[in-house]
Amino acid sequence: MSTHFFRNILLAITLSTGAFFLVCCSATSTMTASTPATSVTTITYQKDIRPIVSNYCTSCHGGDMPAAGFALTSYETVREKTEFGALLQRINNSNRPMPMSGLLPKEMRETFSLWAEQGYPKGGESEPTTLNYDSVPPAEIAVVDINEKGFDLLESMQGHWVGSMDIMTEHYDWFAFDYRAIGPSHVHGIFEGGTMGNLFTSFFVTEYQGKRTIMARNGGLLNGIYRTSYFVLDKVEYKNGQRYYRLVDAYGGADVMHMELTFSGDRLKFQSFTSSFATYPKPRRHMNFVATRMHSELAKEAADRYDFPRNKVDFDFSEGLPKPDWGAGNPQTSASYMWEEEGKSLEELAVLANDPYPLAYVPNVGSLKLSVAQTDTTKGQRYLVYLSRTPLTDPNGKLFQKNGYPDASRFNGVLSFPEIEKGFTEFTFTYLHPGTYYLTVVVDTNNDHYPSKGDITHSSIELDVFPKSEVVIAVDGIRTRI
Repeated sequence: MSTHFFRNILLAITLSTGAFFLVCCSATSTMTASTPATSVTTITYQKDIRPIVSNYCTSCHGGDMPAAGFALTSYETVREKTEFGALLQRINNSNRPMPMSGLLPKEMRETFSLWAEQGYPKGGESEPTTLNYDSVPPAEIAVVDINEKGFDLLESMQGHWVGSMDIMTEHYDWFAFDYRAIGPSHVHGIFEGGTMGNLFTSFFVTEYQGKRTIMARNGGLLNGIYRTSYFVLDKVEYKNGQRYYRLVDAYGGADVMHMELTFSGDRLKFQSFTSSFATYPKPRRHMNFVATRMHSELAKEAADRYDFPRNKVDFDFSEGLPKPDWGAGNPQTSASYMWEEEGKSLEELAVLANDPYPLAYVPNVGSLKLSVAQTDTTKGQRYLVYLSRTPLTDPNGKLFQKNGYPDASRFNGVLSFPEIEKGFTEFTFTYLHPGTYYLTVVVDTNNDHYPSKGDITHSSIELDVFPKSEVVIAVDGIRTRI
């Protein structure tokens, strides 16, 4: 493993680089390209700019901890970043675009430029938008019957996958997902991003469009925006010792978004592609995760517990998926359920989004609520949090190291690695697999986002999580210098 391990963990878990949803990094509603603006048309913030920003920018540049330290949720900020900042340059930069999923449609970028040329008109609060919304009918999906092939996806998916990640325009040397069975026909994994949000993906057996098949549930919470999307298995291939599976958006099909998984022995290539809810003419690659299966005993223990995998329905969609409400003027293009509202819990947001399979229904997962005691030394710092299969420190709180770097053999056993941002002292792990973990909190005193000389830690704490349990733990005694 590279000595840049921790620097890349930082990049992976600092969601300010972009939303780590597998399929989309815009996301509160959907739009198609607006009618190209002309020089004789007055472009206003309320009518033309705000809808674009709301759909493509505020999932990262919004909420309590916006990316880069600013929220694009007001006329004043959007104008400032356009007039005096680099907003125009970034939305037109094909090498480092914003949003990071790729360049906005040409018409939208031209609308921004014309707005600037016309002196940034604000417009009236009740001014209607000029965006054209075209409904996308359901796609014809050739759903795979797992009674014939493809059922082995469930068994193939389980494992602690450790490898490299390419997400949008970023590359990380180290990343990990922990996939384990949470029922007889349901395998689940999650990436807890920290105080900004999380990402989960589950694969489970269902009845859909008259066939027994596998569906994927993917999404999470980012800056207060809840989004869950559903995918269905439509392609399975076995060739040259490899097993290939494709799952497509359960409403819009492959042209809206899809994910591909290729297994070869204990190697996995997991890719996802998105059209940003049919905004782009065809899907673009969003994620490429290449990994090796490690610590198979964790997945085996869960499989034995639930007699996994079994070809039985985990959650029945034989009657179809409920229609999501994307708000007035936003036609459905995807099997995605979204909601944004301040002060609501993950469970409450799931209900408001009309998510048909919310957290409350997900079987055999627990939660862990963590709080960090404040001292004069730790107050106001960033906390790096690790859940691992073995302790990361000795009984005296000294971090295991080799050649001056954290011991890679220990840290390859990290199962979850969120950050608690400055100003926050609490964090809740959701959808957590039952089992024994070691919790280690590192105070990032030198602000480099990885455990290094000068940071402070403590003796790793052993804890147990049970199905549907709610573990609460307060970490004190963080006083050992690395």
